[in-house]
Amino acid sequence: MEAITLYELNNRIKQVLKQEFKESVWITAEITEIQLNHSGHCYLQLADKREADESIVATARGTIWAFTFRTLRPYFETMTGRSLSKGMKVMLNVEVVYHELYGYSLNVRDIDPTYTVGDLERKRREILGQLEEEGIINMNRELEFPLLPKTIAVISSPTAAGFGDFMNQLERNPYGFRFHVKLFPAIMQGDKATESVIAALDRIYAYENLFDVVVIIRGGGSQTDLGCFDSYDMAANVAQFPLPVIAGIGHERDETIVDRVAHLRVKTPTAAAAYLIELFQEQESGLVALRHDFMTGIQDVLSQERNRQLLVVSEFKRSVQIVLSGNVTRMKLLFRHVEHASEIYTRNRLYYFEQLKNRLNSKIALLSEKQKSRIQLVSGVVRQRIQHILTAYGRRLDLAENTVKLADPGKVLARGYSITRLNGKAIKNAVVLKSGDCLETELAEGIVKSEVK
Repeated sequence: MEAITLYELNNRIKQVLKQEFKESVWITAEITEIQLNHSGHCYLQLADKREADESIVATARGTIWAFTFRTLRPYFETMTGRSLSKGMKVMLNVEVVYHELYGYSLNVRDIDPTYTVGDLERKRREILGQLEEEGIINMNRELEFPLLPKTIAVISSPTAAGFGDFMNQLERNPYGFRFHVKLFPAIMQGDKATESVIAALDRIYAYENLFDVVVIIRGGGSQTDLGCFDSYDMAANVAQFPLPVIAGIGHERDETIVDRVAHLRVKTPTAAAAYLIELFQEQESGLVALRHDFMTGIQDVLSQERNRQLLVVSEFKRSVQIVLSGNVTRMKLLFRHVEHASEIYTRNRLYYFEQLKNRLNSKIALLSEKQKSRIQLVSGVVRQRIQHILTAYGRRLDLAENTVKLADPGKVLARGYSITRLNGKAIKNAVVLKSGDCLETELAEGIVKSEVK
């Protein structure tokens, strides 16, 4: 039987595929891996999954060459509001190619963003439906929002411009309100964003009693980086969080699922800060209005009492004048007595209301002083606990640094030890060696090569 070379076999396969797929075809698949090359090429690993159990039934390599990717990328991101990413379902126009050395692959020539938009919307509806079915979609919105949210836990990237805007707005508010803000750093975009934000929520939960609200901040930027805020895991954690959550993700587009389940959604981080300041302003305005109404009420009562007393005096005067016609002298004495009694009564009533006003003012001042004391006490506790946490983490970092230094391979080699490798792997047992093997022995200074005889 005559044999053929592998190259000849692969060449025949290439010719068959070329004959069978003369034109490009449209396919649907899920992106399981994506890699952008420095030269501008985009390499994809595509898969087809069984709907019943999500098991993979087919895979293929895909390539979007740089000159095509420069056109497809902005088109896709503009239409979908997302960038090509792992786990995304796509509809691609592909050219089937087969190379004798590299095997079977697909060259992507075009993409249909409407298919991905439909799939993303379907997933979004499924997640919202699941949250609704589990009865947690409105849990955070139903929490009672504190009247004066003074201690705030912020989840954001520490270098994000949005976080800086938020802090500037709070610290430079024109009313002089003081807020206590603790940043819990997190990754706010990309594959690791969901895991990072959930970890930040867990850290806040450990100190739940110290905070009034949670603010999730992501500044403005590309809409293509917001996919993580449509994940079920992040939305479920936000929905069930025991503190009210303000979502200041900073975008004008359709709301994300996290926006939907948060207690409050604002358009920008600055708007989140403005909302918190406005709450304090409303309370302060309310206190001013109550004080004004109280003083006005007291003045009205005093004025009415004066008018009533004047009316009484006037009535007495008229009665006295009528009676005087019969007994002028007696009525004069009676008039003086009545007038004197009326003046005493009026002075007593005025003194009573003045005392009442002073007592109310004292109670208001006492309540205000107690509230200031409570705020200062909470502030001191927060500072003390934060200092304890920072001290503990500093000790852990010192311990880790010492451990790393002790495990440094260079120090081990410097004590006279060496590492012998075969084909790049360290040799631990001589049994695996055979005659002719080339060995490399790494010393503290230099490498010795040898051959097993």
